[in-house]
Amino acid sequence: MRQIRILTLITIGLLCACQRVVTVHLNTGATKYVIEGVVTDQPGGASVSITQTKDFSSDNTFTGVSGATVTIEHNDSAYPLTESGPGIYTNGTLTGIPGNTYKLKVVLDGVLYTASSTMPNPVVGMDSIYVSNGVLTTKRYLTVVYTDPAGPPNYYRWVQYVNGRQEQTVFLGNDEFTDGLTVKDQLDFNNDTNDPNRDINTGDSIRIDMINLDSTVYHYWFALQQNANGSTGGASPANPTGNISGGCLGYFSAQGVRTRSLLVGKQ
Repeated sequence: MRQIRILTLITIGLLCACQRVVTVHLNTGATKYVIEGVVTDQPGGASVSITQTKDFSSDNTFTGVSGATVTIEHNDSAYPLTESGPGIYTNGTLTGIPGNTYKLKVVLDGVLYTASSTMPNPVVGMDSIYVSNGVLTTKRYLTVVYTDPAGPPNYYRWVQYVNGRQEQTVFLGNDEFTDGLTVKDQLDFNNDTNDPNRDINTGDSIRIDMINLDSTVYHYWFALQQNANGSTGGASPANPTGNISGGCLGYFSAQGVRTRSLLVGKQ
């Protein structure tokens, strides 16, 4: 057995991608397709990316896979996605509706891959955001404030951009202990690469996307987060379990998105 590195990317909006590297054990030559798709409640927010895992001896670049037939369906309506770039399939007119269930169909090399996802309803947004020092550090982090609706479980993910550059950390939350409450979450992280561009400083422009997920997709990202943090209980990291049938890797998510921005002031 050898190790292969797999790059997963999620398209949050049209061609906005989040990247994460996961190490798994596969036999040499055991390649699989990686399908990752979203439909959001924002205009033009339907996108699917298709790549392929590579052999251990290959380089760490991942080329998009062309030639797939991709559609997203809701009830009796089908929305085709056309290839707008290598391995990137988009539909600029499909806007998801909270509470609706959407089905992804991908036909590639004669194989049908399918998944379904229900967009959370209501879609929760942020009441406010601000920047402050972390605990026992002078580093500054963004805090999001939101009000969780009481009742059914809610699952959240945040994607942070500093001066247009996406932070790689997977930020997640749920309401297991905060159902119906106003919540303040500081999005702190370990800048283990010592990259100054990841730090938040005076004058920086910050954008934060709050993404409402269904349970299956939340647990996909949770597993990815645990792998990234080395929290696998001593076991070798493995690919997260997705919701796409047919023998590929990846996931499909119908998700609500709310965005806020700020310009960082002096301390």
